Amino acid sequence: MKKCLLVALVLTALAACTPKSANFLLPVNDYLVQNFGQASFGGKVFCAYDVLGTESRDDRADVYVWALCGEYYLDNNVLTLGTASSLPVALYVQESDGKYNVIDHEFPGDGTAYMPDIQRIFPSDAIQKMCHEQHPDCYNERATRLENEIEQKAREYYGLK
Repeated sequence: MKKCLLVALVLTALAACTPKSANFLLPVNDYLVQNFGQASFGGKVFCAYDVLGTESRDDRADVYVWALCGEYYLDNNVLTLGTASSLPVALYVQESDGKYNVIDHEFPGDGTAYMPDIQRIFPSDAIQKMCHEQHPDCYNERATRLENEIEQKAREYYGLK
C-alpha cells in the first residue's frame, strides 16, 4: 500500500511539472532559425534540437534545448553547409489566447563564463542530458543526428535526394 501511495504521489508531482501538451514546442524551431541561425553565404538556415527538459507554470513554459542551426546553400548544385552553431538554449515560452510565443531566451557565454552560466540557466537534469566531455559518445551521437536532420531539411527545401 505504501508503494502504491508513493507511486501515486510521484506521478502527481510529475504531472504538475509537465506542460499540458506539447503545443508549447510549436514556436521553438522558427524562433531558433530567426535568432540563432546565420546565413553568411546567402543560404537558408535550418535548425534541429533535442529537448533537454521543460518546466511549466500556468501560461508559461521554460524549454531547455540543445540546438543546432546551420546554413545550407547550393554551390554549383552541390548542397554545402555554411555557417553553423550548436549550443544549449533556454527558451521562455508564453501562452496567450491559445497561441504560444517564445518571449525570451538565454544561452551560456563563451570561455570562463560557460560553466557558471550553464549552472545558472539550466536545471540539473537538463545539464545531465547535455552530455559534455564526460560522455563523448552521447555528445557525438547527438551532433551527428542533428546534423543529419538539418541536412535532410535542406535537401527537401532545395529539392535534392
